[in-house]
Amino acid sequence: MGKIDFVIAWVDGSDPKLRDKRKKFQSDNVVKGSFEETRFASNDEIYLAIASILKYAPYVGTIYIVTDDQRPVYLDEFYDQGLCEHNQIQVIDHKTIFKGYEHYLPTFNSLTIETMLWNIPNLSENFIYLNDDFFLNSASEVTDFLIDQQTKIYGHWVSNKFVQLKFNWRKGLNKYFGKPLQPKYTIAQMLSAVLSGFDHYYEIHHRPHLLDKMILKTYFQENPKVLTEQISYRFRSAFQFLPVGLNNHLKIKEKKAILYKDIEIAYLKNESSIAEFLLNIENSSIKFGCIQSLDQLNCYQQDQILSALKLKFKGYLPQSVSC
Repeated sequence: MGKIDFVIAWVDGSDPKLRDKRKKFQSDNVVKGSFEETRFASNDEIYLAIASILKYAPYVGTIYIVTDDQRPVYLDEFYDQGLCEHNQIQVIDHKTIFKGYEHYLPTFNSLTIETMLWNIPNLSENFIYLNDDFFLNSASEVTDFLIDQQTKIYGHWVSNKFVQLKFNWRKGLNKYFGKPLQPKYTIAQMLSAVLSGFDHYYEIHHRPHLLDKMILKTYFQENPKVLTEQISYRFRSAFQFLPVGLNNHLKIKEKKAILYKDIEIAYLKNESSIAEFLLNIENSSIKFGCIQSLDQLNCYQQDQILSALKLKFKGYLPQSVSC
């Protein structure tokens, strides 16, 4: 089996240029949760994600960093220090993946960006997508994601009925009383299942996911209005589907997926999860990790987490980050 590319969506929310651009396009009718600062924060997670791939994924092809006219400051040090091959890590601008759809830019919406990842030039047929706060926690093999061309999907089935009823109720509150319609991960997953013809959805959680370039490309070629409606939102909307979920449900529909129960991950969700997270990153049976909203912790707690992860990935990080 050939190499598999990794794709990481990244944004440096502290960039004044990006902040000014974001404020320019914000409007009063954009719901609060779709533009709060934590959604765009960056605390060296990108380097940890890359280091984890280089350390634990020998099958990695190219690592693509998808971003908006930005570049991680110390990115070149991976090659300069001999940690990767020449051009193995490449920065892909939004303009590249939105070729032909440039009028929807700029976008500050991860779901919109994820919808266009299949359009990265020279991308491997199957690729692994992860947010910049995800990382590989232990030695990985292709079979963690793919067996005999069957995608491995970890999760469980949930009926659309209750989620749809709740969504309809919230839409009514929005229409008649002006209550903001907040985007929800469960709703986005449910909507992806509906697009695929399911009345229940296979719920997934925060971890790297294998995506099929052609299944997404073909679907959007056959359903162009679905694509343009999805990417028309510059900020996250409750009416958007989860692209990873769409990929998964299409694979299930075509009988090209193997379904597995949820697996444990090293998950830093908030202050109360710090102790368990620090134990879990030392557990080799746990394959994946996620450091969500690290910027919401105090300085001491942030340093505690970052120091532990830098020690874990020592020898695979840029020297400017590891010191």
